[in-house]
Amino acid sequence: IIDEAHHSLAESYTKFWKKCGDCWKLGVTATPYRLNNKSFRSHFDALVMSMEIDEFISQGYLAKYDYMVDNPQSSLSQTIKSIKEKSSTGDYKTATLLKELNVPQHIQRLIVCYEQYVKGQKGIVYAINKEHAHNICDAYKLVGVEAVYIDSDTPKTERSEIVEKFKSGEVDVMVNVDIFSEGFDCPDVEFIQLARPTWSLAKYLQQVGRGMRPCKGKQETVILDNSRS
Repeated sequence: IIDEAHHSLAESYTKFWKKCGDCWKLGVTATPYRLNNKSFRSHFDALVMSMEIDEFISQGYLAKYDYMVDNPQSSLSQTIKSIKEKSSTGDYKTATLLKELNVPQHIQRLIVCYEQYVKGQKGIVYAINKEHAHNICDAYKLVGVEAVYIDSDTPKTERSEIVEKFKSGEVDVMVNVDIFSEGFDCPDVEFIQLARPTWSLAKYLQQVGRGMRPCKGKQETVILDNSRS
């Protein structure tokens, strides 16, 4: 049984697949998509669909949500719209995103949207890379928000401490780089802010999904899309 099975086309999984011979195999994922549109037929014979997301919401398995898209005429939106270059994987090039978006004007736009729509709420922000995340975190702190930063280099014990502070309410905002895209469970997250544009449907759905756990007392999750996703 393979969880997050959208990764199963990777070389490491393929080697494992061959060693399993004729074993029965089950892959489970909320996002059965690949940015390169590569088929899963090499590993799986059939796709068994779950309910639609709206049905999960109506039955109480997922939280309701409100979706805020940045003004298409804002400088940030216009800058993202102008970026056409893609990497070999089909997503945006990190270096290009960093050059165009990791500037004070665009980072300040993230803070303006936070203060206008979700001020005082608990949330997760998705950044382009470590430098971008640090700058976003600093910008939040300047307006009095208890914000912290996590990336793949954050020591495991420190990461655990930060997450516990976030869950307990000591930390209001966690800014991260591809850490809380899959599997992270904190039901009382009240908003998700997308500051990293992506062409990947799987990455997008995994990120917004971190805010859609239902929680007693939470009316809805607000998704702040500052990425034109």
